[in-house]
Amino acid sequence: MANTATARALDELIEGILRYLTRSQETSGPFAGSFWSELAYHIPLLNYRAGGSHHNRTVGSAGLAFCRLADRCPDDDLLDRAAHAFNWIVTRQHEDGGLFEITNNDKPSQFHLEYERSSVSLGIVCHGLYAAFAAGLPETAEYTTFLRKAAEWQLAMETDPGNFLHSEGYPPEKLILNASAHAAETLLVGAEVAESDTLAEDCRDGAVRAIEGVLGCQRSNGMLPYSNFENDNSISYTATVCWVLQNLIDAGLLPDDLVEPVECALERATGFLAGCIQPDGRIQWEEWENHGQKYHTWVYGIVAKALAWSGYQQYEQEIHGMIAFLHRELYDDSVRLCRLYDFPVGETRTICGCKVLSENFHECAYHQADLLDCLVNVESELSCVCW
Repeated sequence: MANTATARALDELIEGILRYLTRSQETSGPFAGSFWSELAYHIPLLNYRAGGSHHNRTVGSAGLAFCRLADRCPDDDLLDRAAHAFNWIVTRQHEDGGLFEITNNDKPSQFHLEYERSSVSLGIVCHGLYAAFAAGLPETAEYTTFLRKAAEWQLAMETDPGNFLHSEGYPPEKLILNASAHAAETLLVGAEVAESDTLAEDCRDGAVRAIEGVLGCQRSNGMLPYSNFENDNSISYTATVCWVLQNLIDAGLLPDDLVEPVECALERATGFLAGCIQPDGRIQWEEWENHGQKYHTWVYGIVAKALAWSGYQQYEQEIHGMIAFLHRELYDDSVRLCRLYDFPVGETRTICGCKVLSENFHECAYHQADLLDCLVNVESELSCVCW
């Protein structure tokens, strides 16, 4: 019975986000192919209502999900939509190979400097584009050039061995784990499309350093924290790093001598994540989350994906509990989307020192696209063993 209920909930969640993203995809003008987001996540005030935007990173998750759902929805031209999205994002790449992190109000994000590139958005786009080839997206010269230039930019962002800077303005000695993990994937993808053996070798060596740097920061409880700084605890970034490392294994990109240590780290990390899920399926944020993704609904998708990938039988209760919680508590059938925060509407919580109000809001494209990509993965993993 639980399997049937979970299958039905996943189907509704996936279908709702898919419909939202298809109607929010631009069809003409300078942003044709991109996804308009009515809400955008503004830093440092954590404000979704300061103006919408076309987020660069949305293309990676949405485009890949479209490719994976194309056979399921043959009348929606999802492969063409994915190509349209990726064709747009290659035009956003700078000459040096980088991408802006988030472009609220279609202006560069300004975490620290006037212009800012980031390994995170670039990594998500590179992952989505490369994985989309295996899911049916025709490979083009423009795509491989994008991936190659991205890897070259990423190589230039190593501040210390294995430390690939999240974005300009962060302390160079701060090893941010998800940044280095995304960098590793960008570099390993770059090695696959490199025009020279020298560049391919440089990319692989850099990726190995990045992954070793990440694994060296794992805590005794299995957490993969936000950074190497003390008390940078994080559930969400543990899940993010798991997602990247699992993707590398699935794609066959991980160097052979790293497979065993990465699998061991993943086993410990998913054990930590499972321990953060309450009996009702809600993430227990308070003890271990110190960062801006606290209370964010899309994190449920990435945690569920990490656990489903690692072993359904071991984490059955947690996986079904999280999907049920999403559908029962956060899904609004009138808009067919989950709202963006998991605490009650009208209440406030402190996130990174900011008082944040939970509103009944839904249409943040990158948030929903990342959730969609993860839920598609969860459905695929569970369908192999459950239904």
